[in-house]
Amino acid sequence: MRWRWRWLWLWLLGLVGLPQSCTGLSSNLPLDGYLAGLKELLQKILWTANVKRCFGVITDDLHYPIYDRNFFESVGRQLVPFYVVRVNDSEDLRRLPGDVELVLRAIKARDCELHVITILNGWQVQGLLKFVYENRALNMQRKFLLLHDSRLFSPDMLHLWSVYLGSVFLKRQSDNSFQISTVAFPGILSGVLVLKNLATWQRGKTIHERLLFLDNTRDLKGASMSVAVVEHVPMVQWSNTTNSYQGVEVDIMNALGQALNFQPIYYEPNDSEDTDWEQNDDAYGENKTHIDSKLIAEVAMHGARFAIGDLHLFQVYLRLVELSLPHNFECLTFLTPESSTNNSWQTFILPFSAGMWAGVLLSLFVVGSVFYAISFLNAILTGSGHDAGFSRCCRRHPSRGEPPDPSNYRRLSFRVALSRYRPPLGAGKHRDLFDDYATCILLTYSMLLYVALPRMPRNWPLRVLTGWYWIYCILLVATYRASFTAILANPAARVTIDTLEDLLHSGIPLTAGAAENRQFFLDAIDEVAQKVGAKMDVLEHNEELTARIAKGQCAYYDNEFYLRYMRVADEAGGVGSALHIMRDCVVHMPVVLAMEKNSALKQRVDSTLQHMTEGGLIAKWLKDAVKRLPAEAPAQQEALMNLTKFWSSFVALGIGYVASILALLVEHWHFRHIIMRHPMYDALNPSLYYNFKRLYPD
Repeated sequence: MRWRWRWLWLWLLGLVGLPQSCTGLSSNLPLDGYLAGLKELLQKILWTANVKRCFGVITDDLHYPIYDRNFFESVGRQLVPFYVVRVNDSEDLRRLPGDVELVLRAIKARDCELHVITILNGWQVQGLLKFVYENRALNMQRKFLLLHDSRLFSPDMLHLWSVYLGSVFLKRQSDNSFQISTVAFPGILSGVLVLKNLATWQRGKTIHERLLFLDNTRDLKGASMSVAVVEHVPMVQWSNTTNSYQGVEVDIMNALGQALNFQPIYYEPNDSEDTDWEQNDDAYGENKTHIDSKLIAEVAMHGARFAIGDLHLFQVYLRLVELSLPHNFECLTFLTPESSTNNSWQTFILPFSAGMWAGVLLSLFVVGSVFYAISFLNAILTGSGHDAGFSRCCRRHPSRGEPPDPSNYRRLSFRVALSRYRPPLGAGKHRDLFDDYATCILLTYSMLLYVALPRMPRNWPLRVLTGWYWIYCILLVATYRASFTAILANPAARVTIDTLEDLLHSGIPLTAGAAENRQFFLDAIDEVAQKVGAKMDVLEHNEELTARIAKGQCAYYDNEFYLRYMRVADEAGGVGSALHIMRDCVVHMPVVLAMEKNSALKQRVDSTLQHMTEGGLIAKWLKDAVKRLPAEAPAQQEALMNLTKFWSSFVALGIGYVASILALLVEHWHFRHIIMRHPMYDALNPSLYYNFKRLYPD
């Protein structure tokens, strides 16, 4: 009873795999010699293949009678599901009907081990194989049984047969025997398609299981494999010392060559060729996607078997090539300009804020005015007779004598009297330090600079005020010195951009090296990332890129290691110190190798990559490649005084020199244009002028 239910389920499953044009399995009608022999051969091959999951059959009306109940009862050691698709003789298999394509997708989803294609028309088989290749409708690394036809080996089918490595061709001979052959591998990788004869089968004979469906990808027998490269640190870089390519992915390819026994041949695609691609999103749709990578184009055009150069796992690439398992995950971020608060020439004014400096300068004039006012009041209260000098600028007051008539300046008697004039003994004895307003300002300024007074004031109110002003100066100078020492002993703070929000607010133009990176931001669900993508441009030329970044003209998007390389490479020109790698990673992107579409080596490459990753080889190669690329610029040692920081002292000294020279020039101008032009000035008798000013100060 159990066997009946199994056969019923098997029969229903076969009906599901049929298109609408097929309603059931063929009846047990007698077959001619060709069909009978082909049926027996297929049964033996299926038995040898030992199918365990399922298998699929694609056939035409001529060969459809082969697949009857007896055929499926004898093909396997146990009952396995199967799919049967019958196509019309006139049907264009480059454009499969929707129901037939669904059956192929179901076969792929079940991962059937064997696909039997018995179609007499070679053009139809060619179209079917191309459809499967372009749309990945079946797993092309599985086993295929096909009828031999010379039309299948046209030049445009060469790259297909480097994918269908598990294909076995059945060719009927004149004596009704069948020649069993397959594609010679890895010879086809060199561009020559040769069929390798496996066996000649006659009815009644058996087939040895070791003859069919051999795994040829284990050993490529030293075949040369072209590898397209683009320099991108740390994955690929040209070394002038060894005249060869170096880098993490170069080491990976060399390790793959040793594991699979092939010889990688590295070359760089021609930059003059147009490598921009516009790939349809579906087989016959009109939606197109722009692809910049010349590596992807080189592999898609079958110019190379592999491509390396820091390729990221973008879904758009999968329409053209095959991508390996990720061998690394890179931090993608932006290289941005960096500014510093190290204004060395302003260091001596940094300890105080602008308001503090204004208060200090204001206090000079206020305290100087207070000293002058106290000295003036003290002169009035004590009646010292020197209060006249305080109010000279405000009112007229009696002087020592009326000034003579200007006509008397040249009288000899007047000049003789002036030359004989001697100040009375004790004149000016009662004048104090702060009796002149200009002297008050200069003395308060000198006390602020810790310059001692010539002597203490005679008046006690001024002495008390001087003491308290000295305390104010001590506190002010101690505060300045402490803040100034802290500024000199610590490195200057850096102004950096470390988040996408800061990058947007900065207004710096954003650039990327490929359109795929820009599309990544546009397709993001984050609103900030979408704004970044809308502002991003694709960079076509990298000339003077770091100089533009340092000037704040753009910010460049790439992986962290390449940004480190850009910064280190330009340190000789003094630009590297003005570049900063944004601290926040935008995304940790997987890095992959590119292979030809549906490459038969993908499974082997993925397995070997996984072993190298688990063994720590890739991590070790990456560490060796980036050890000379520091993550950040070396921090300046604290408490280290350098000439850059000390430059402010030279600025202050220069300001003093300039002020002194200006004062000297002003005094010289005053002497030549005012004193020397006075009527009483005599170069041979200078005392005339000074005695005149003593007698007539106004």
